[in-house]
Amino acid sequence: MGLFQCKIFSQELYRSVNVNVVIPLPDSNNDFFGADIHYPQPGEKYRVLYLLHGFSADESDWQRFSRIESYAQLKNIAVVMPDGYNSFYENSPFGAAYSRYVAEELPKAMEAIFPISSKRENKFIAGLSMGGGGSYKLALRYPDRYAAAASLSGGLESRGSSSPAGVSSRSNQWRAFAYGLEKEYFDPEFSDLKVLLKKRMDEGVELPKFFQCCGTEDFTYEQNISFRDFALEAGLDLTWEEGPGAHNFDFWDPWIRRILDWLPIDGKLVD
Repeated sequence: MGLFQCKIFSQELYRSVNVNVVIPLPDSNNDFFGADIHYPQPGEKYRVLYLLHGFSADESDWQRFSRIESYAQLKNIAVVMPDGYNSFYENSPFGAAYSRYVAEELPKAMEAIFPISSKRENKFIAGLSMGGGGSYKLALRYPDRYAAAASLSGGLESRGSSSPAGVSSRSNQWRAFAYGLEKEYFDPEFSDLKVLLKKRMDEGVELPKFFQCCGTEDFTYEQNISFRDFALEAGLDLTWEEGPGAHNFDFWDPWIRRILDWLPIDGKLVD
């Protein structure tokens, strides 16, 4: 397993940003257990999962609190984890275009540096909490770029929703600021998941496959149920699963492994 901690300059964000990248490479399992992991040969590339973090977190959270590196090695898939700040993966009127950064600029940089496939059928996006909502937004905004999208306990509510009990006042203030800007600036057809989904369905474009999961004790459970029902009624190809759990990595760690099992990958490199 190779772990690469990158710092690149983003024109969309106009600053240097951190990106963590996991690349499956030969390790001791090859010697002891005959694992079929090898260095990519000319023309061979990895399938890739762009994995987004939640509110108040950063690009390191998935590696610090889950076994994503081990799971990626088992599936022979590259994982790219960008820093999304507290952006909700939106394009800000102040110039920080996180939506364009993650969906457009970041893949170009990663594909130039690493043997990562650029083909839609080999590219996936997922995230937890704020990142779950972000992964769905990006998959619906750029349906030609991803074969599948997954949300773990995603923040899928429409704009202006209030924070749950127990969330700090500082977090509430930040959300009010971000959503307040959104009310004044962002087009609902670009930012409201239900509006965006209906628009895409009416257009008849080919959409990625969607996976959605949430813990039954999670404060986002009701909004996840609401979006699930809306999406299924609209005819979206959506897999829904739930189980006991709250808004933490005790739930997200086993479910990201479940998502990797769900993705259309066979462990082989692609051309």
